Formats: sequence, C-alpha cells, structure tokens
Amino acid sequence: MKMFEFYLESLIGYDKDVIKEVNVSGAVILRTNDEGTNSVLLIKRSEDDHFPNHWEFPRGRCDKGDKHKLVQCLKREVKEETGLDIIPIKYIDKFEYIADKGTRKSTQYNYLCKMKDINQEVKLSKEHDEFKWVESFGEVEIIINWNELKKTISHVLNQDQQIVNYPKTKEVIEETQKKWKK
Repeated sequence: MKMFEFYLESLIGYDKDVIKEVNVSGAVILRTNDEGTNSVLLIKRSEDDHFPNHWEFPRGRCDKGDKHKLVQCLKREVKEETGLDIIPIKYIDKFEYIADKGTRKSTQYNYLCKMKDINQEVKLSKEHDEFKWVESFGEVEIIINWNELKKTISHVLNQDQQIVNYPKTKEVIEETQKKWKK
C-alpha cells in the first residue's frame, strides 16, 4: 500500500490524511427474457455529467458510510437513477478506486439484483440519458471503459460458462477414454 500511496501522491497530490473514504453500492440488475436469455442493465451518463458518456450499471455513494446500510443505499440509488424497484439477490464483489481528483477513496460493493416487477419501465434521472439491456459480455467489453465494472458484470453474465466442458454421460466418458487409450 505504501508504494500505491507514493504513486498517487506523486501523480495527483494524494494525501492519506486528507482523503475522505466513502462506500458505494452498485447494482447489476439481471433480467431473463422469454427465451431464457439473461441480460443486465447498463446506463449511460449524460453529456453534461462529471463522467460524460460513460456506460455503467446503476451505482451511487452511501453518504453515511455504514456498511450495514449498503442495501438500503443500493435500493435508493437504483430508484433515483432508473426508477426501478429492485430486490438484491446476493453480494458479487467489491473494488476500490480514487475519485474527485484524489480527495475521495471509494469502496464499491456490488450486488446481483432483480426487478421487483419485471414489467417496470426504466425512467432515467438527469444524470443518465440512455440505457440498454446487454446479453453478452462481448457487448460489455465494447461499451464499458472501466475494467472493474467489466469484471463485476462478467461474474454475472459468464457464471454458467466453463473453460473446459466435460462429458455428462457415462457412455460418452467411456468412449472418450477408449479413444485416448489407443
């Protein structure tokens, strides 16, 4: 950590005694369509926002900083940014980042969520001007710039995929073993 602090200090004037620590909650909202395909909601920041035209999933600061209130914060932020009522399903992961020109260290806690009512419509706040439901991680790779957000979404969209697929039936396993013994 010392090397990281030294690097930040030289780069942006980071001072660990002055920096404010804030918790952030993020919602990867999962929707399953009629064909059984999963998609997640992405929203694009408005052009006049402090992080213009960047795609992300709904997320926001938890001003009180109490880790026990992260889920309340999550629900509030999603409602403010998208108009959706959500149900958090499970915790996915967390990551840290420096923001506000080095004056804020944020720890973002990300949760897998679903909509309370699948018929709800997305109603964006003024912070965002576009939304889309994405089904593939390839699409996420193209439109999201922030690697930490990509990693979080990949945990959701790629959870059923394996690097190696194994045969499922005894007959296929035996046939494969015979071929390899030759």
